[in-house]
Amino acid sequence: MVDAPAPATSPARSGLPSQQIFQREWHLYRKVMDNNYLFHDEAYACLRHVLLNEISKPFSFLDVACGDARASLPALRGTAIAHYEGIDLSRAALDMAEQALLDLGCPFILNEGDFSELLPTRREPVDVVWIGLSLHHFLKPDKLRVMRAVRQFVGEDGLFLVYETASPDGEDRDAWLRRWETQRPFWTACDANEWAMIWQHVSTADFPETASTWHAMGREAGFDRVRELFVAPSDLFRLYAFE
Repeated sequence: MVDAPAPATSPARSGLPSQQIFQREWHLYRKVMDNNYLFHDEAYACLRHVLLNEISKPFSFLDVACGDARASLPALRGTAIAHYEGIDLSRAALDMAEQALLDLGCPFILNEGDFSELLPTRREPVDVVWIGLSLHHFLKPDKLRVMRAVRQFVGEDGLFLVYETASPDGEDRDAWLRRWETQRPFWTACDANEWAMIWQHVSTADFPETASTWHAMGREAGFDRVRELFVAPSDLFRLYAFE
């Protein structure tokens, strides 16, 4: 998956200036988002529908791996949001988010760090937690660890929304990757080098779970109900609500 730029302190990146890394990878990240190659538009429209139609009281919102918050803002405007909190590894992305969030009209806080480390130590309650295309970097035990952590602070009436890589039941990772690779002809805005960067990341760092596994992990994490709200047209990603 194409995610926000990784921190410049990553060992594999230590030979490149941090600003060069950010500018190069953020440009590609924005290109993927702007062309809706990962069906973010539909996923965030689904998020907005839930926030408008299922939550009437003022709510706090935790945006995990928020990047520059540009994707979440349209989903949040006009809702009953009372407080926004974002977590991301990239300081540069959070600086952009800080400017963008001034338009949201509610208090906000931004935390720099690894959400897989921050969430298990969190104690402050929150009403709605959102994570989009970031949890898939972990294998199942670590996905479940994050989900259990969220269950502890999201509360009995809270909602955990996850847009992540997913396979139909019976499909293994190799088959999922073969289907992912067939998307290349549709990514017309990306040149050969950009696609190579994308494919290298997907083939080494993306670990989908089947639809049944996502449901089972939700129950194992302690949620009473799991709903599948959206399946991307490519059937490479799905959106789940855990409550």
